[in-house]
Parts: sequence; structure tokens; C-alpha cells
Amino acid sequence: MVKVRTIPGAQSIDRAAALLRWIAAGHGDGTALRDLVDRTGLDRTTAWRIVSSLEQQGLVAKDARSGLYRLGVESMALGLACMDRPPLTEACRPAMKALARLSGESVFLVVRSGDHSHCLHLEEGAHPVRSFPLNVGSTRLLGLGVASIALLATLTDEELAQHYQRHRAEYESHEVGIAKLQRWVVQTRQRSHSNAGAGGVAGVGVHFRMGSCGDAAMSIIAPRGRLPRPRAGELAQALAGEIGRLVPQVGRG
Repeated sequence: MVKVRTIPGAQSIDRAAALLRWIAAGHGDGTALRDLVDRTGLDRTTAWRIVSSLEQQGLVAKDARSGLYRLGVESMALGLACMDRPPLTEACRPAMKALARLSGESVFLVVRSGDHSHCLHLEEGAHPVRSFPLNVGSTRLLGLGVASIALLATLTDEELAQHYQRHRAEYESHEVGIAKLQRWVVQTRQRSHSNAGAGGVAGVGVHFRMGSCGDAAMSIIAPRGRLPRPRAGELAQALAGEIGRLVPQVGRG
């Protein structure tokens, strides 16, 4: 996790934000106070006081049985409050417009939400596809989409196996087995981008970090006939280039 530049006189806010980021990063399993102390370098008393204050504000919740900390309801409410105008969409829009102009195709922005991916935004190029806008706002299981495959490839092999077991029935309904998921992940890691097609369309996708603990991806999707292998490689390079310029604005680690 990249160290954030501090502002003089705002030390307590910086400490609270650092603790909140670590709690967010470990939200699924929960984080112990001792781990927060180790990761932030704060003494135990200071860390406890700050986390307790965050808990009182509803930003953090403490499990009564395990003592582990997770994000609280207020953190969720703050996140949802920005969904009418997601900051990530605003930050990515210029790059997406540039890619849509360059390719003439449709450019999607997708974020990871637990075991699923959520489509935030679409920028259409000179060759729009009528059905594509219907994907905006939709949620699908990781791996069931080009950008979603790029997100799936960020899981470790163990996490991938566990993820598949949680959703085996849904994957099987799409005729996707663990071997196919593993193959997609290996190919994506080797290429540094996903490349897949189904139902007459194909595309390429690239993952990038969002903030301190989030994952997002952009993809360029087109009818299969307009995306032969050489052009897919070229568009993947263009996508990676735009994301490379964008990441300093949207990623912290």
C-alpha cells in the first residue's frame, strides 16, 4: 500500500484514514487490532482510541465474538452516496473517450464487488452496438465477461478454487468449469490482458487498482468480425497505455 503524502496539522486524520484503509483491505475476513498496530506503526493505545472513534461514527464495526474489525454501515452509506456520479467514472471518462475515438468500438468500465463485477460506464465509439448500453449497471459473476476475466485473474490459485466452489452451480449453468476458468486466468496473466469472445462479440480487458484496496478494469468490446487477433493485440496495448497514464490518479497501491 503506497504511503500517502501528509498535510501539516492533519496527523490525526491521516492516522484515522490509514487505519480505515487497512480495515477496508481486510474487510472480508476482518482485521485484528494487533495487525492494525503492526501495519500502521501506531502504538496500541493510539490505534485503539482511533478505531473506537471510527466505530462510534459507524465507519467501523467490531465483531462481538472475534474482536475483528470490518467496515461499518456508515462506510457503506458513504460509498453508495457517490454512485449517482461515481468518482472513478469521472476520472476515467477522458481515457475512455480517447479509446472509443481511437478504436471506434465500445469501451466499458467495470469494478469488482466481492465475487462479482459491476459495470459502471460505457463510452461508445463510431460503431455502437444497440444492446451494449443494457450492460451498464449490471452485475455478473467474476469471469463471465471480458473485463470480469481481467478481474478474476487477480485472485490467487487458492482463491480462484474457493471462488469456483462458492459459485459452482452458476458457472455450470454457463457451461464454465474450473479448468476453463484456470485457463482464462493463466492466459490473462501471461498476456497482461484478457482476450475472450462469446455470442458473436469479442474484446480485450486490462485490470488496474482503484484506491488503496479496490480493483477495476476497462475493456474494449466489438463484434467478433471487427476484432481479429492482430487488432485485439493493438487495442490491448492502447488500453494498457491509457490505464498506465490514469493509474497515478486513481490508484494508491
